[in-house]
Amino acid sequence: MKLPVLLQNRENALFNLNQLYIQQAESINPCEPGSTSLEGLSKLSLFKSIPDNLADKDFSEETEQHVFTTLLSRLDKTVYFLKKETPHLICWEVFAISSELEKWLVDCVDASPFDFLRWPEKHLRPPQLLVFDMDSTFIQIEVIDELARQHGVGEKVSIVTEAAMRGELDFSESLISRVACLEGLAESTINSIADNLPLSSGVAQLVEQSHIRGVKVAIVSGGFTPFVQRLKNSMELFEVRANNLEIKNEKLTGKVLGQIVDAQIKADFVNQLKQKLDITKDDILTIGDGANDLLMMNESGFSLAYRAKPKVQAKAKGRMNIATLDDLCCVFDW
Repeated sequence: MKLPVLLQNRENALFNLNQLYIQQAESINPCEPGSTSLEGLSKLSLFKSIPDNLADKDFSEETEQHVFTTLLSRLDKTVYFLKKETPHLICWEVFAISSELEKWLVDCVDASPFDFLRWPEKHLRPPQLLVFDMDSTFIQIEVIDELARQHGVGEKVSIVTEAAMRGELDFSESLISRVACLEGLAESTINSIADNLPLSSGVAQLVEQSHIRGVKVAIVSGGFTPFVQRLKNSMELFEVRANNLEIKNEKLTGKVLGQIVDAQIKADFVNQLKQKLDITKDDILTIGDGANDLLMMNESGFSLAYRAKPKVQAKAKGRMNIATLDDLCCVFDW
């Protein structure tokens, strides 16, 4: 298929920001304000970071437009789109019938340079609840690996963590075996790490904007309660849940207390918050990186694989490999 004609053959024209356009019959034209209804259509957001150094030879607005319109030309039916931009992000919103978007996503977008987020079918409202995994998602580290490193068993534990996140091991069994390696670790080490958790890029800004708009933010983690509780208190999060470590005489015993927060417990947590807030599945965005996040992603209308393992990227409804979490503020018009 040849590329569509852009605004009556003006190939190098740049799209006006926030202007709705229609691609139809191999041409692209602007829509008159208020003349178009998007009711019944579904939405896909494509976004790409703008490099800090605008002298980067690999980036230009014209090039990015060409990449997008090349992708767009693969859509066979009528499609609407608009462009949004911040100093750090270009975001394209595409509206079409759900089946067409889904095919386009699988055939074209997945292999493109864009990060993306597939909105729930025929749902154009941003989420009202964000549910994060903690390790390597809300924060940059795997806490259990850091605890193990401090205890001199870092390499042994991190190998198991990586395999568990890829879905190659039973999560509960792997957690029990990893925590056993921490027997004798001083409780003060937990407090020291909890006081210095490195947040993922942009997460603080995303949480701040969520608070302003009344959107709830929660964390459910296969990690440990002291860390999620510290984040809840410092960032005024809605709810958190994680595993409890047994501590005696100010040292870890190497045991986990109570029910382990595995993939099913994470999914149950999402549904409990849904009922508590009286919202729908399509009002929820789940964000994670490991295989134990997949079940909770099934319980939300929005799901985002953040710097995730291949299995998660293949099944989530969105991915973020380059953009940062605050870029979701542009995606959601926050």
